[in-house]
Amino acid sequence: MHTINNKGILLSIFLIIALFCHASVPSEANFIRLEKTFKLNSDGSQEFRCNKILKIHSHPAMNSTYGETFIVYNPAYQKLIIHSSYTKMVDGTIVKTPDNAFNEVLPRYASGATAYNNLKEMVVTHTGLELGATIYLDYSIITNSDRNQQLDIKEILQESSPIDEYKITIVAPKDQHLFYQLTGLSSLKAIQKKHIEGDQKIISCQLSNIPAASQELYQPENNPMAPTLWLSGYPSFKDALSNIKKELSKVRALESETFAQYITENLTDDKSKAIAIIDHVINGISLTPVPLDNVGNKVREADEVLRSAYGTEVEKANLLAIMLRAADFPSEIIAVTPKYVDVENCGLKSVNEWLVKTSLNGKERYISVKTISASLIPFRGSIYRVSTLDGNIVDIPDRKVVLNCTYDIKISTSQADVKTKIEADSQLFPIDFQASVKQWAGSNNAEITNNNGIFTIEFTTINKIGNKDEYFIYKLPEIPFTSRVLNSKRNQPLEIPYLSDVFYDYSISLSEGIKLQSLPRIKRINNSVGTFEMETKTQNSSISIKKKYGIKKQLIYPNEYQLFRTLNNENEVNQGKELIFEIK
Repeated sequence: MHTINNKGILLSIFLIIALFCHASVPSEANFIRLEKTFKLNSDGSQEFRCNKILKIHSHPAMNSTYGETFIVYNPAYQKLIIHSSYTKMVDGTIVKTPDNAFNEVLPRYASGATAYNNLKEMVVTHTGLELGATIYLDYSIITNSDRNQQLDIKEILQESSPIDEYKITIVAPKDQHLFYQLTGLSSLKAIQKKHIEGDQKIISCQLSNIPAASQELYQPENNPMAPTLWLSGYPSFKDALSNIKKELSKVRALESETFAQYITENLTDDKSKAIAIIDHVINGISLTPVPLDNVGNKVREADEVLRSAYGTEVEKANLLAIMLRAADFPSEIIAVTPKYVDVENCGLKSVNEWLVKTSLNGKERYISVKTISASLIPFRGSIYRVSTLDGNIVDIPDRKVVLNCTYDIKISTSQADVKTKIEADSQLFPIDFQASVKQWAGSNNAEITNNNGIFTIEFTTINKIGNKDEYFIYKLPEIPFTSRVLNSKRNQPLEIPYLSDVFYDYSISLSEGIKLQSLPRIKRINNSVGTFEMETKTQNSSISIKKKYGIKKQLIYPNEYQLFRTLNNENEVNQGKELIFEIK
């Protein structure tokens, strides 16, 4: 007994030591101080200044993560100034960054795009690094006044390592109208100030002890919990969009219009024409992900984009809209912004995506130029806002995806004959939906009918029964959604593609000599995140299984994550998907 107690005490001591050691392990690195200033001068020129002090704690941080700093600028209208760059070693020795440690290259995202080969990325290689060394870097990017740009900021106030002290400052002429909003600061201590000094307006925010950015999977692209500054110097979001509209109104499009008519001239129906145009722009024109602010919010002519076979997202969207209009499809470019940010605080930097809104057979469709897959914007009205280039808000009502899946299954000792009928919203599918339907059906023999925007997909399959000794397992068919691997805990929101109610109705008949051994299962869960219901009934050689899986929220915050995980796990357990049969 004494031995057991002593072992227990010893184990407790080890656990305490282990926990203490774990708690005392530093991060890979930490920013002692990070300071950023955005300044708009009275002559219209701008200066962005960044001053960082970063301490290194690990070999990965020293050799890869923070061994270099990358600064992108456009020398056509910007100038980079390095005010200071050095490393302070552990013993206090100062190692200045040598001249050969400053090297300019082409940003990777501009490679293969001749029109953007003038962009520069300054690679600052930090020298004198060792564990415990501190990096000091202070630089500015000066933007010429002839760009006539407003302050337009979306700045995530978080890095991949913790920040001890973060100060962000906005300086503008005192009569300059500024809209701004800070989001995701609920768990952080923040000191905000706004005052006038002479003829300047100064807005500042100081944060402390900012944790490292989460590396969790499936975070929202615009994470409402990430500390972020949104600021716009435009009088309104409509004014910001008008800059892009003016750019697009200047571009020539004769070749693009003629080409659209050429590739559709032998096609007789609208669907085939739309598919031909969309396929060419998405698959035939490479996407060059150069941010708009890297090119001064300028847009190349549509004909140039067509000839060069590459373009930025807004350039591809413009080309697609022009070509669709040339084929008599009413089309326009729309901007997608996060809904939790006030529209007055939105500049062009807040645009999450540029889409093309068109009409096919009297139905509105939203087309992305990034992928051939269907845009899910029609189902994401609760988290995104859609605006035309005229600044008009397009109402995207809250809308659930409803899927009704009916399976008529006949099981013998050798095979299962399955008749499947799926009813789904047509906007879940791209305009060229054959490949998606094939994925759902697993074959090309599906019959598809469209009834007022609802697809009915019907097909038959034969599943061979394996392991026919005394018992065998049959897995119920389902729509092939990709299941996400979910950790037991979560610190950041989980974004769900869309709200949904999925209904499964299985009618199973058994041939003579087969008996169900699985226990009938009844399960019901209804919480603030969603619902799960399942019921199994048996009568002689017939089995009826009904299941519903519904999601009520697109953003699952950490305080409700366990509720969602319970629903998801219940939907994924094999007890509800696999039936065990005995051969009598």
